[in-house]
Amino acid sequence: MVTPQEARKIRLKNDHTEMVNIKGDLIQWKSVKGEAPYIEAYELVVKIRTITGSQPSYRNEHTIYLELPSAYPNSPPEIYMRTSPPPFHPNWYSSGKWCYGHWEISEGLGHHVIRMIRTLQFDLEITNPNSPANGSASEWFLAKQGKNLFPCDRTVLPDPTKSRFQIQPQTKPKFNIQS
Repeated sequence: MVTPQEARKIRLKNDHTEMVNIKGDLIQWKSVKGEAPYIEAYELVVKIRTITGSQPSYRNEHTIYLELPSAYPNSPPEIYMRTSPPPFHPNWYSSGKWCYGHWEISEGLGHHVIRMIRTLQFDLEITNPNSPANGSASEWFLAKQGKNLFPCDRTVLPDPTKSRFQIQPQTKPKFNIQS
C-alpha cells in the first residue's frame, strides 16, 4: 500500500512532467522550493496579454507565484500574481490571488496552470462572472460583453500532456559505399 508521502511524491513527479511540457517562450518557470522532479513551489513568468484596469489597460508579462500546500493534491495549489496591478478579472482577487473555482484532484498541475492562464486571456469559456472574486471586475466584464474586448489574447497555449521535445532514433546508413 502506498503511503500518503509516497503518493505525494508520485504526484509531484507527474506534475513536474506537465510543467516541463508547458515550458517555452510563453511560459517560463523556475523552482523556488524543492528539487526536480519534486518541486513544491514555482515562480512563473507568463507572456500573455491581460487586462489590468477598466480603461481597459493591458500588460503582456506577469510574474506568478505557485505553491503546493502540504495537503496537496487533496487541496489546490495556491497561485498569486506578483506583478502589480493584478488582473482586473472576475476570477482574480484584487489582492492578486487567483480564484480557481472548483478543484478537481485529478487535474494535473500543468492543466491547472493552463486554466489559470486562460483566465488571463479572458477566455469566455471559463470566465465565471457569477461567482466573482472581484465584484467590480465582474460588473465591468458583464457590461463590456459584446464589445470585442474578450478574449484579450488568442495565443494558443501548450498542451501539458505533450512534450515539445522529440527524441530522434539513431539511423544507420542503408548502404556501405566503399571506394
